[in-house]
Amino acid sequence: MLVLLVLLAAADAPYRSPAAANVGEVPQSLKDARRLADELRYEEAIVEYQRYLADPDRPVSERARALLELGFLHLVLEDAVNAERRTVEALELVPDIRLPAASPLKQVEFVEAVRQKLLARTRLEVLPRTGVDPPRQVAARLQDPSGRVGRVLIRHAFSPKGPFYSSPMRCQGERCVGIIPPPSEDASFTAWYYVEALDASGETLAQVAGPTEPLQLAVVGEAAWYHNPWIWAGAGAALVAAAGVVYLVSPAPSR
Repeated sequence: MLVLLVLLAAADAPYRSPAAANVGEVPQSLKDARRLADELRYEEAIVEYQRYLADPDRPVSERARALLELGFLHLVLEDAVNAERRTVEALELVPDIRLPAASPLKQVEFVEAVRQKLLARTRLEVLPRTGVDPPRQVAARLQDPSGRVGRVLIRHAFSPKGPFYSSPMRCQGERCVGIIPPPSEDASFTAWYYVEALDASGETLAQVAGPTEPLQLAVVGEAAWYHNPWIWAGAGAALVAAAGVVYLVSPAPSR
């Protein structure tokens, strides 16, 4: 497989890529991208890398390597934002990916810095529903290595375009659980929602979905708590028991 090798020893030295051992197995777009990079035609090389990455069926390891190469081109062009974005994509595909031994120090240091930043990043994911979950419950997994999260919220609406309201989620360990309040006494409704983790100042640290592409939850046939006969039966039993206690501890009336 082709791999990017050498700039020169200096951080701003020209960029070079090696010849491939199995050129026939590499897509033409990726071959063109590496050839253009060898010729220092960086902008054209970036276009070919993007053409290659548009094919979702390439092997994961090959895509990850190409993403690292593309990220390094952005770094050479002093586009740190896209350099980091592409490097993150590569590390998310193959977390333990390593650069070739002959890679320039500038690239090695950049990839390792992004790797450490990614490891410290707050992660949030909505968990699949189970058969025993209450109809309005949303569960999420929170990973907060740096301990920065102050609260986790469900942002919910009863129309796909909002407005969105906030409900807190309670977290125990990595598991966070919240309930979407019903819009009325209706037993059935549909809610659109997303989940957000914030720090103490209200800055968003992680988010699943969002107001423009929310998740959806349909609740069918859930009666309000005061329509549930078991609730009333339990409450009645509690009142009878309380009355009995009061009777037993009350002093006898004077004669």
